[in-house]
Amino acid sequence: MFDIDISEILTRKGSSISFNVSDNVDVDNYKPEINKFLSPVKVEGTITNNEGNFKLTAKLDAKVSLSCHRCLKPVEYDISLDIDEVYTNNAGNDEEAETFVGNTIELSSIVRKSIIFSLPMKVVCSEGCKGLCPVCGKDLNDGPCSCDTSYINPKFESLRSLFKVDEEV
Repeated sequence: MFDIDISEILTRKGSSISFNVSDNVDVDNYKPEINKFLSPVKVEGTITNNEGNFKLTAKLDAKVSLSCHRCLKPVEYDISLDIDEVYTNNAGNDEEAETFVGNTIELSSIVRKSIIFSLPMKVVCSEGCKGLCPVCGKDLNDGPCSCDTSYINPKFESLRSLFKVDEEV
């Protein structure tokens, strides 16, 4: 998917290689956070041979569809982030470095981690989103429903006295 051939810089310390890769990504590896990729994932950058460690500096861009945390409507979200990573082909050489074998560095795992970590904790379709009715599931942005939402689970009834919601202030 995101394989970068580094054979021309593998033995040449201080040399760099530029790359520009783009691929359609399988959304199944990103569930449940992402519903759909709306554009191919693009990664552009350079890999530099720093005395056996290979420094990756790249820019990642993608557009995804996420679900609103209140009403579940799809929300478009642009991802644009920088990736800085060190790779090595000597296992155990550097605990902080990712390892690779052969003449190819596979970027799929770092791309996946970077995308997942860049997603917001919560996304809403609008600041005024009213969400869904907890009883019938109707989208309250389309208007109110006729459900009685004053029901309190009997397990929590004793907590009501702590808040004194029935007292006049």
